[in-house]
Amino acid sequence: MDSVRVVERFGLDAEAGEWLRACEELPEPGVELKVPTGSAAAEVLDMFVLDGADRAELEALWPGSGTAQGEWPQELWYLVECMYRRLWADADLPVGVWRPWPSLVGAQDPRVRAASLWAFAAMVPEQLERHARRGIDRAVTVATLADVGVQVGRSRRMFGHLSVETAAWVAAQFRGRLFWVGGLQLEPALLGDQGPVNWYGAREAAALGAGFGLGDPVLRLHIPSGGLDPDSVQDALERARPFAREQLGSDPVVATCTSWLLDPWWGRALGEESNIVRFQRRFTLVDDGSPGEADVFRFVFGMARVEPERAPRRTRLERAALERLESGAGLKVCTGWLPLP
Repeated sequence: MDSVRVVERFGLDAEAGEWLRACEELPEPGVELKVPTGSAAAEVLDMFVLDGADRAELEALWPGSGTAQGEWPQELWYLVECMYRRLWADADLPVGVWRPWPSLVGAQDPRVRAASLWAFAAMVPEQLERHARRGIDRAVTVATLADVGVQVGRSRRMFGHLSVETAAWVAAQFRGRLFWVGGLQLEPALLGDQGPVNWYGAREAAALGAGFGLGDPVLRLHIPSGGLDPDSVQDALERARPFAREQLGSDPVVATCTSWLLDPWWGRALGEESNIVRFQRRFTLVDDGSPGEADVFRFVFGMARVEPERAPRRTRLERAALERLESGAGLKVCTGWLPLP
């Protein structure tokens, strides 16, 4: 078995094929792939907190489920094995390094679209053990695993079927890159430009003081759906630096957030009583931002493409976003920072 057969069997694109070929060159995992079954599978799925429909469909596709879809061909096992091998190889990935991961959201076989979930499920026991050895509270680990269900649910809303379009994001937690602490998700990283994340130049950063320089540790903040209650945010911020010191071995003095939520225009559109505006007022913006329409349509409307003519106007936020676009103005993704308490 090899990646060429997997690509041919499931009609994967060249990018996915290249990713699988790279996985074939990785060392053997520390523990052989074992997709959990029976009560062990149920326990993992409980931690993933999948929506009822997503869980039922996934269970029917599970190997050994007794359904026709539960009879896996060798190519599917090989695909999951490659993903599992990648997770093991990246378990101690240095901070600041990002690895891609294929979403496979357009695959015809639903088992291929969900393949990442079985690799993640097989990795959960190791994740629990690693976190326990580092002194990370099991409640944090379990809360972080619940983001799997969030991402699967968002993928279904956007594409209409079971899939994990943001599998690269989910994989980050198995690389020690994501922790759900209180009302926020924390991503340990290093200050500097990376993708949509911006930071100051060396001179400007140094002028801000110790801990603000390029390459210094930082916690990037991510906001779970519905996670902007001011008290919950404040609690998470107060827990963030102690968590980094005690469990991650770093002591960041600053946190950043790169999000459509930090577009200053929301302050004019939604008013000071909005939790979005209260959240963005905590931050000092790094720059003027970059185009953010795609992010707004993803996170506000649950749409994979920017299509104002198809977007609903149910909420004040939805109406404000569409009115902004209709005016000829754009929406932004901005990076902001705040000092950690």
